[in-house]
Amino acid sequence: MGILNLTRKIIPNIGPDKIKNIEAIHNLPEMVLTNMLNKGNQNILHVDMNQCAAAIIKQSGVSTVFTDSLGGCNAVGLIAKTTTGEPLAILSHYVPTATSNQVVALSKQLETYSPYLDKTYKPKLFFNTRAIKTAEGELVSPPNLIYEKVKALISKFFPQGVETYSELYPTNSRGAFYSSANIFQFDPENLNKLKITFVGEKEKFLDLKI
Repeated sequence: MGILNLTRKIIPNIGPDKIKNIEAIHNLPEMVLTNMLNKGNQNILHVDMNQCAAAIIKQSGVSTVFTDSLGGCNAVGLIAKTTTGEPLAILSHYVPTATSNQVVALSKQLETYSPYLDKTYKPKLFFNTRAIKTAEGELVSPPNLIYEKVKALISKFFPQGVETYSELYPTNSRGAFYSSANIFQFDPENLNKLKITFVGEKEKFLDLKI
């Protein structure tokens, strides 16, 4: 089936038609995935707020990992390679006052999977963090310790270094149907192909070269 296209071409505004408003809610990327989960889909892993979860990605197993309700929290994801040649996805979502807890949770996952990690591969590290949108439309990030704390942790497990990607999202000036999800989708037919959807439905496509 490949990667499911969850991105909406047009993000609707709230209006007087209740049916259309409800339809807009159901079309949110996170709602599409949640509905699939509720129907028994075994290929999706949902990460709650103040939680860190991991999965070894397999063609017949988990191929989508996501978290939602990011309205000011820090989402940190990591894609590494196992010794058997499969991607390992770790995703965490914590409130900004629980940065230390988030780092501890990430550390526990890395310690668990450390014996199975291919240390010759350079992992991909992803941050999706809060910012304020100015009157000019510029995103300005408040001081955030998550970056330096996570990078210090990661360096202990991956001396070969990592590739880091950061994406800010606004915590103000957001419409009623603004997506607050951070989604990692792997193509079941080619696990090297990764699509990341950040808050606000910003997309990034990567060839993991695993």
